[in-house]
Amino acid sequence: MLELFGKGVSNGIAIGRLSFYSNSSDNVPKYAVSDTAAELKRYKNAVRSAKVHLQELYDKACLHLSKSESVIFQTHAMILEDSKFVETVENLILTKHLNAEFAVHDTALKIAEIFHSMDDEYLQQRYTDIMDASNTVLEILHPKKNLLSEEDGPVIIAASELLPSETITLKQKNLLGFITTKGSRNSHTAILARTLGLPLITQVKGSLSRFDGLNAIIDGQSGRIVIDPDHNTLGHYRAKLKHYEEQQHLLQEQVGLPSVTKDGQKVILSAVIDSLEGMEAAKNSDAEGIGLFKTDFLFAKRSSPPQEEEQLAVYQTLLKTFEDQKVVVQLANLGSEKSIQYLDIPEEKNPAIGYKGIRVLLDNKDIFMTQLRALFRASVFGNLSILLPMVNSLEEIDYVKRTIEEVKLDLRAKGQEYSRDIRLGTMIETPAAAIISDEICRISDFIVIDTNSLTQYTLAMDRENQKLEYFYEPYHKSILRLIYFICNNAHFANKKVAVCGELASETHITKNLLAFQADELIVVPSKLLGVKAAVRATDTEDKKKTMSRI
Repeated sequence: MLELFGKGVSNGIAIGRLSFYSNSSDNVPKYAVSDTAAELKRYKNAVRSAKVHLQELYDKACLHLSKSESVIFQTHAMILEDSKFVETVENLILTKHLNAEFAVHDTALKIAEIFHSMDDEYLQQRYTDIMDASNTVLEILHPKKNLLSEEDGPVIIAASELLPSETITLKQKNLLGFITTKGSRNSHTAILARTLGLPLITQVKGSLSRFDGLNAIIDGQSGRIVIDPDHNTLGHYRAKLKHYEEQQHLLQEQVGLPSVTKDGQKVILSAVIDSLEGMEAAKNSDAEGIGLFKTDFLFAKRSSPPQEEEQLAVYQTLLKTFEDQKVVVQLANLGSEKSIQYLDIPEEKNPAIGYKGIRVLLDNKDIFMTQLRALFRASVFGNLSILLPMVNSLEEIDYVKRTIEEVKLDLRAKGQEYSRDIRLGTMIETPAAAIISDEICRISDFIVIDTNSLTQYTLAMDRENQKLEYFYEPYHKSILRLIYFICNNAHFANKKVAVCGELASETHITKNLLAFQADELIVVPSKLLGVKAAVRATDTEDKKKTMSRI
């Protein structure tokens, strides 16, 4: 029996045989070709097939992920069409007489390494996109065995790294979970694992290929891996797995029950979604409306901004689906990391503290007013509230209000109807906004605290930086005190306050947020029933103990 440890990024327990996978970029053959014209044709045919395959992957991804997360496969197709990429590959084939496989792999590796060596975390991630796009072509030119075939039976996938195109092709009925030596909590594989409810452990030290075919246990919560477990360890984890499955079943019993603590405190549990594809999951998780609908997907990775009618159709569908329930739509939170080609947003070394959010909208009034017009026109179909992203000053809120009055005037002039009951809220994401939250609350209809951004900016740590994962502390006392401070300011101004982000979904923090008198928790659909169970299990004494430690 051997124990290994990594970073658990998706909860759950799996017991089964390990199956090691090596991707198409491993051991790429290199040889000289005499008929370069034929080899070039072979390369072009493979690219055409790869683009068809990528469209199929995109369609499949949309069944499990949001559209904004699935669009990565369309990005891969664009990489294969890049003039520099194509020119370099063709040059290696025609002038160096190299085979297509090696030409594709060598080109991708050299371009990807440029991005990998950059200081910026976002640009470093382009390494994976370039290598994944090239692997799609390599798999056609130099096919290897399927990642998970019907004959394998239920297995735990082990790999040095799983790329998005490989992850999405997994045959789920045969998949128990996976472990990798590379990856992070925010990787595409991690997102899919949490969506499917499967355990995933990343950053496991050493080679995993030597364990191919051995029985193993993986615990996605602790990050523990047991290779060739003994009888006692196997019995312990079988009992633990049974308990985990029973707990998941019990969560379904929360459907329809009120989100009220033992001592009678009511808290609204709403859902956060970032595309229309998330509506069904929100409904199934018993969400009390949509607490946060992110609209970035409408604006990103396209050559021109979405027109008013296109946006109207999306907002109208959302509001009709949730009828009389509250729907909060966040205005586009655009920045250099969102690939907005049609805006003058330069690449930045640190886009998290750069030109983004309300700053971009105020500088691009046509785009801003188009979104507002679409939202106001859609408001007649439901209970709409609008949320401002990345606000740091009262002047920004005042400017938005003046712009809204312009939009109303324009709609009335055109005879277009809109609701007179639209509420305007502010999202608090920075320490600056938190410190002046008393003044922000005074001129806002409601407040939403984004714990992800607030934690990142307060601790001065990029939450997607893999090297900072062991230093990044989302439960830092400073964060909890800031949340408490904001909640107090909101209630003093007689305004409702909601909490979103990772902390809102963490059940061991639920009693803290209830003690702070948060009016609403905005939770990812997959975690909502668990949070409801935590709410219903909390009483006055729990909250008193919590407050004594803050």
